[in-house]
Amino acid sequence: MDPRSAAGQRFCPSHDPTILREQAYADGAHLDVRRRTHQLYTVDPVDFDQWTLAQIPWRGDERILDVGCGPGELLREMARHRDGWSLLAGLDYSSGMAIQAAAATRGLPVHIFVGDAQTLPHPDLCFDVVMARHMLYHVPAMGRAVAEAARVLCPGGYFVVTTNSAHTMQEYQALRDRAAARFPSMASPEMSTERLCLENGPELLRSCFEMVSSTALTGTLRFTAAQPLVDYFASSRSLTMHPGHSEADWQAVLDFVRAEIQATIDRHGCFDVTKVTGAIVGRKEG
Repeated sequence: MDPRSAAGQRFCPSHDPTILREQAYADGAHLDVRRRTHQLYTVDPVDFDQWTLAQIPWRGDERILDVGCGPGELLREMARHRDGWSLLAGLDYSSGMAIQAAAATRGLPVHIFVGDAQTLPHPDLCFDVVMARHMLYHVPAMGRAVAEAARVLCPGGYFVVTTNSAHTMQEYQALRDRAAARFPSMASPEMSTERLCLENGPELLRSCFEMVSSTALTGTLRFTAAQPLVDYFASSRSLTMHPGHSEADWQAVLDFVRAEIQATIDRHGCFDVTKVTGAIVGRKEG
């Protein structure tokens, strides 16, 4: 089983807007698994949300748009713990995520929208900071999304994109590659960094921003038991498997992944995953 497009390319679920909206990110459940994994199993963890905010030289009165805001945790924390924001707004392509974000920020001065990063429902020059955190690589026309961020930013405003290095989580990617080579029910095992990474992202932003910088943050995920990493893998089922696969297909993949992880733990005492993530910041001229 190897469904291909009319152009002869392998089907990739992470490029399918329907799968993204209705399965992978229908709500925050799968994303929460991955976030908790990074929080619980990173050696010397860093609060990535706070690290991201620290990439901006804040005045304190900014108007902020979080594109792909997910279930709204960052906007909630910003609204609760810092005074002076002129406006906090979040937008997500998934109505389920937007509903969660609205619930998370209920009673707080946060505005939530359902919308597309490629056609932002906001007028020109209305924000001082636009954030796109680990989501731009899912957008079909990334250049259009960058142009939209530039359009809604005021002169001197900042566009903050977080993504991973092309070299991140190579141990995990190798595991996915081994599974895909064995099970045709798996879709193309590409990582999101094949479209947008710390290495190629600055060039994308330079199409609309003259001042662009990139900062990396390294870390290590360490697993001494297989189940947490199996759960992490399972949280991306809709982005990993071909539509129409059976439960038996999925169980066979999970059993293989579990055995591979456990074999590494038995040999080395742990399964380490080296991660390199970071932020790309563009400043609008003016």
